[in-house]
Amino acid sequence: SSDPNANPVHSDGANDDDDDDDVIEEYTKIMDETVTLPDMWAILDCANIMEQQRPIHNESTWAYLRGSYIASVGISNSTMDYDQIYGNGFGPDSIIVKHHPDKGRAVYANKKFRKGDTVWEDASACFTKGRDYRHFLASIPAHLACEVFLWAYSGKSYGVCVDLDEGSFINHASAGDNENIDREHPNMMVNNMDQHTASRDIHPGDEILTDYGEFSEAAGWAELGLGSWGESDENLYYDDGDYVNDDTEDAEDAMMKEEL
Repeated sequence: SSDPNANPVHSDGANDDDDDDDVIEEYTKIMDETVTLPDMWAILDCANIMEQQRPIHNESTWAYLRGSYIASVGISNSTMDYDQIYGNGFGPDSIIVKHHPDKGRAVYANKKFRKGDTVWEDASACFTKGRDYRHFLASIPAHLACEVFLWAYSGKSYGVCVDLDEGSFINHASAGDNENIDREHPNMMVNNMDQHTASRDIHPGDEILTDYGEFSEAAGWAELGLGSWGESDENLYYDDGDYVNDDTEDAEDAMMKEEL
């Protein structure tokens, strides 16, 4: 079957020059160090791209993104090796990715994980230079770059990181909200920056959830000269770009629909 992420090809070649000019123009704008994250979102027309339901990516797309990351930063600066281009951080047949009616894509257990079991081992693609992150975004198709914006997280101690496998589809739940029993709570926790374990028993069919606040720091973007996302820096995202404001007292208000 055809790859849902493939770019259209003009068979007559009539529009190739115009397409090349558009790509060069986008690359030049994104590499401009005065251009901030919201500017890049606008340049790539991400608001329109994200209005459409995004696909559940196959292995070829993840491998393409990992290879593009290594090419962008160079193997000596990469946080992943060539042998990590293929595969993911989950055990074989341990999870299923499906579209959630409210959150976009979501990860569900396909087996039982007992409390303390390793659910996912990430091999994050990290950037310590803003220019490298810009280059990565500018070197991949716009529809994938827009998704990277949703998946990436930042911190002063590590720069910008993004998990280029199905782990990026794991949605947020607040570990700090212990009063409202109607709110979802995380069932996976970070033991260290690579290993994520079950914080309670997870049964087949349960959505796997984690607290983004364990590893994300809004201030990290500015440290790399990328500006900030503004108000959305204070919020935590679902796969579809919606956010949860954990400071709100009302559970319904907490799940506001607000695009980046």
